[in-house]
Amino acid sequence: MKTLLVSLDSKFIHSNLALRYIKNYCADNFDIEIKEFTINQKIEYITDEIISSRADLICFSCYIWNMEYINEIIYILKIANPKLNILLGGPEVSYEIRNVMKNNDLIDFIIYGEGEISFHEFLTSIHENKNMSEVDGLAYRSENEIIINKPRAINHDLDRLAFPYKNDIKHYDKIIYYESSRGCPFRCSFCMSSIDKSVRMFSLERVKKDLLILLNSNARQIKFVDRTFNADYKRAMKIMQFIAENNKSNMTIHFEITADIINDEFLEFLKSMPVNMFQFEVGVQSLNEKTLDEIDRKTNIDRLIYVVNKIKENKNMHMHLDLIAGLPYEDYDTFKLSFNTIHNLYADKLQLGFLKVLKGTKIYRDLELHDIKYNRKAPYEIIKNKYMSYEELLKLKNIEELVERYYNEKYFYITIRYLVEKFYDNKAFNFYEEFSQYWKNNNLYMAMHNRKKLYEIIYNFVKTKEILTEKFMDNLLYDFVSCNEKEELISIFDKDKEESLRDIKRIIAKDEQFRKEYFDIDDNKLSKSSSPKIINDFRLVNISGDIILFVYRSKNNIFERCKTYKINSFINKIIDNKEKVQVNEEI
Repeated sequence: MKTLLVSLDSKFIHSNLALRYIKNYCADNFDIEIKEFTINQKIEYITDEIISSRADLICFSCYIWNMEYINEIIYILKIANPKLNILLGGPEVSYEIRNVMKNNDLIDFIIYGEGEISFHEFLTSIHENKNMSEVDGLAYRSENEIIINKPRAINHDLDRLAFPYKNDIKHYDKIIYYESSRGCPFRCSFCMSSIDKSVRMFSLERVKKDLLILLNSNARQIKFVDRTFNADYKRAMKIMQFIAENNKSNMTIHFEITADIINDEFLEFLKSMPVNMFQFEVGVQSLNEKTLDEIDRKTNIDRLIYVVNKIKENKNMHMHLDLIAGLPYEDYDTFKLSFNTIHNLYADKLQLGFLKVLKGTKIYRDLELHDIKYNRKAPYEIIKNKYMSYEELLKLKNIEELVERYYNEKYFYITIRYLVEKFYDNKAFNFYEEFSQYWKNNNLYMAMHNRKKLYEIIYNFVKTKEILTEKFMDNLLYDFVSCNEKEELISIFDKDKEESLRDIKRIIAKDEQFRKEYFDIDDNKLSKSSSPKIINDFRLVNISGDIILFVYRSKNNIFERCKTYKINSFINKIIDNKEKVQVNEEI
């Protein structure tokens, strides 16, 4: 019997970790193939690929982002070939199993909970014609009845699971998902991880062995899916140190952490980590004490703020801070307070999400208590609750779009900060709220806008607010030139600020001292034919009377975010030297 494991990922760059664990745990005994698709591909293409595999058993990995697509695909497959057996697994079908199978009578089997051992026993029972009632963690149909076997006992020996990326090269241009532990020590009421009552860890020896392979894969990123990577901070430090010593390609490594439990020893350790190698995602969710208490999230807010600021001071790693709108006891005004505090920490990203009501969680059981109404289709996002109306959540949706466009991409970093501090008394929410209303009044949400247009929009907004200052224009120009190295200045800027320096730019592009100091080019060691031209790798702009040099490639010839320098005195010296040379030549 041929078995096909199918995933529908949200993006092409993602890879499915669960299916790889299952295949490699079972591969020595069974004929198993994996096919990965995305929710953006045509249903006809996906079904054609599945049918062409000639598999007898089709198994889907189910999550909130793909469940609707999977139900549609199952219907088509069963109509096309009623003899196909369909099995589902994953968090989206591991709770309220009977209802899932009642609502879709085309589902033949469900593996619920952790799937590796259960799936292996399930395939064994088919091949050896054994009774399926003995397979823990399995639900199936028998004579028009739905049978749900007892749950699978938790696997505490994770090392028995085979390395998930064994003999797999297809993921090497993607984000690689990896786990060094399962379970979470916290019990956040909105999170599926709160259901798993135990924290289990792969041995350090196993983790290091796996990472040596992954760090040499040339992948885009390794994303640890450990729910709280720093739950055991000493173990976390050992893993990070190992990565730092063996990550020769400087691959980005992403962790989800809890910030307020970081102690001073861990903070001191983080100072020693390489620049731009590690990325932290911090699930703040809310700073409202009553909300935190209700969702079973114990947070030391002062410590959290202290830790975030300390990590920022190191300037060696990216941080993403998450907030969730729609939580119990969080109304529109208290959410403003949470937003303002987190925004004004100025981390690399502020991710504003909305409550998803997931089966099996405490939030799901407390629907009536908080009068939570949510979309009945995946991803089950909140519509309203006792504390926040639908209209207020829609306002936050619009604000979230502007945070994504204007804050998270960092194309307007100093401009936004200037506006918030100068005109909004550090109340960032008030700025986004007014800016969002401007977008709505001018029908700007109706269309996509390129980056140039976004600069024009914020300029026009500030103009209508009558706060258009020279400092604002200087900051906006600074942001524009920093992030748009090949773009001509747009009409809102004074183009003379750059054009008047073009002659100087041509002069210093050939100057040996300039090339060595800012581009690490030693012309004395290079032939004329091999000496690189740098005229397109930098710009000069007069901002507030200062000549600012914008360098678009690093000294190691690796692209990074633009570096800037004030070089008035350097340019004056260059010009002065040129004038002296000309005088001498004339004599």
